[in-house]
Amino acid sequence: MGRKQKHPEHAAESQRLMNSLLDEVVSLWTSEKEPELKAIAEEIEISPAKLRKLLITAGERDNNVYYDSPVAAQIGRLQRDGKTVKEIQEILGLSYTSIQGYLPHTKLIYSLDTMSTEAERIRLYRNRQKAVEEFQIHLGLPNQSLYLWRTIIAFEGFRFTTSGRGNRPGTKFTYEVSKPNTGSGRRYAGEKIDGYGNELWIIKNGQRAEKSISRSTVDLALKNALAQEGFVSGPKVLGIPGAGSYLYPMFIRFGVITP
Repeated sequence: MGRKQKHPEHAAESQRLMNSLLDEVVSLWTSEKEPELKAIAEEIEISPAKLRKLLITAGERDNNVYYDSPVAAQIGRLQRDGKTVKEIQEILGLSYTSIQGYLPHTKLIYSLDTMSTEAERIRLYRNRQKAVEEFQIHLGLPNQSLYLWRTIIAFEGFRFTTSGRGNRPGTKFTYEVSKPNTGSGRRYAGEKIDGYGNELWIIKNGQRAEKSISRSTVDLALKNALAQEGFVSGPKVLGIPGAGSYLYPMFIRFGVITP
């Protein structure tokens, strides 16, 4: 007679969260026209290997193929033929770790908090993608600035990187969008968004910049970018001294400009 589980409710919750995480991964991956493992993994802040293994695990669960590559196909075929990991190593000349990276999870190895956090990151990424899509639809229309600001709000906390200079690498930064009635004195004549003000604060190395970037400045940068039909060679071309270096990578991510 097998040993009785001490906490069956914990196992059930773990399985539920794992399935929820796999559902989010599949939904994200299949929503992309040409999904790229590295790019998506970077967006949701997990390693490409981890994302690949989750996709393979979901494929095993659903009897489907979500992630495909020559190596994945070879390893999957050999596993279905009953080969052990050691035998697959000998056949393909790959390390044990490499083989495991292409095999589905056979047991739950994540904590409840980890699975919940990663599922939330994926939902956040999808919300950001939706914001970009809606902004693109309204680009060139009278309400484009409203949808741009909504997109900026959606990407609050996202890690951008400035373009750098010469051989110097760019600087990583995030930003915060101000809240209303904070006494900043910033005014904006356009349509407001409930719960948010009209300026953003750049954050580098955990430190908040002394000066904010106003929503009016963002609108001007958008106008300048569109005047050049989106082909902007660098931050200075936006014509916004100081703020241009930060708005430039943001506009690239939002599909406003082509570097």
